[in-house]
Amino acid sequence: MTKPRPVPVLPAQGRRVAFIGKGGAGKSTLLAYLLTHWKSYGVPCVAIDTDVPGKNEHGTLYTHANAVDLGAPVYPAPAVHHIRQEAQRLCPEKGVCLLDTAAWEKHDDGPHLTVMSAVDKVILCLQPTPNELDRATSALGYIQQLKNTGAPYPELHVMLTMVGQGVVAADKLEDKLTAANYPVLASRFKFSSALNGPAHIFKKPIRVKTGSPMDRMAREVLDVVAR
Repeated sequence: MTKPRPVPVLPAQGRRVAFIGKGGAGKSTLLAYLLTHWKSYGVPCVAIDTDVPGKNEHGTLYTHANAVDLGAPVYPAPAVHHIRQEAQRLCPEKGVCLLDTAAWEKHDDGPHLTVMSAVDKVILCLQPTPNELDRATSALGYIQQLKNTGAPYPELHVMLTMVGQGVVAADKLEDKLTAANYPVLASRFKFSSALNGPAHIFKKPIRVKTGSPMDRMAREVLDVVAR
């Protein structure tokens, strides 16, 4: 049996990481898996759900965490102008603060630019569909906007998500992203409609199994976050 890779040591101030992408890219579900796995590794972590889909509703990750124990606290969305402050305040020492986001928007008055200015790393979650390279370009444009203003800007990585039977499509998209010099994670968040698959984990506890695809994915993302 292959030994799991060692858990990396995170910097004293911790890391703040945002997950962005269109609606349905699996961001909230992915973060639920990451929180559960990272806590099992002994990594201090929290999450902020910046997705508020309705006046009397909270984001999916926050709702999930209030239904079952994900091993780490998940906080509801603060006011947009408080996101950076809250991410810094809540980030645990030598740990990780994850920020979940709503569907990607290009609007300057939306929360995404604020979120991206509040974190060290951005994971762009892309489904293997033809328009996704445009979305990657849009996210990179936001980062360039931060650079141009002299503001702190995050390091971008791409993860292919909701990958089902269309492995060929995912391979083609990864080739395009790599050719455009986007760093793409080896792990893919695979979609499954099986009763024990990601499509059905909402409000259900998540089991950690060493050596499973989810375990390998969580360890690779943590390595990227820690660098």
